[in-house]
Amino acid sequence: MKEYRVSGELMKGFIGNISYEVVLPVDLDQIAIEVSFEKRMMEDITEEDRKACMKAYQENVGGNPEEREIIRMLKGQKTEINVSVFHNEAYLGCAHRDEMTKQIVISPEKASEGFRTWKFHGGILKIVLHVYQILNQNTPYQVVIKREEKL
Repeated sequence: MKEYRVSGELMKGFIGNISYEVVLPVDLDQIAIEVSFEKRMMEDITEEDRKACMKAYQENVGGNPEEREIIRMLKGQKTEINVSVFHNEAYLGCAHRDEMTKQIVISPEKASEGFRTWKFHGGILKIVLHVYQILNQNTPYQVVIKREEKL
């Protein structure tokens, strides 16, 4: 089993996609992917966070929220990272599960929920992280790809 591992940190407020491409030099029996991150809930509510919440409330609801409502709204948010997988530009699926660690297995015989079975014949494996609303500075994440070569 060969393994590819990458990790990083995301800054507070980051929203976007991060793409990793890996060359698969041989036919494979199975690919296992694990994407994990930390710091899901907001750790420290800053004055800037309060002001942004007040502004959004005023624009969408009208009026001024009470302090407990501001805290409830801010504490109810969460960081989310979803994962899409492609092989040679073919879409294999996406994990939208509400989990901090997403484990995905794809082979010709089986596939994790949200993914299709697939035969890997070399080529390019592409993992796309869909990052929504990073709430904390220096939020760590990690991607691990394990490939099982045909015997």
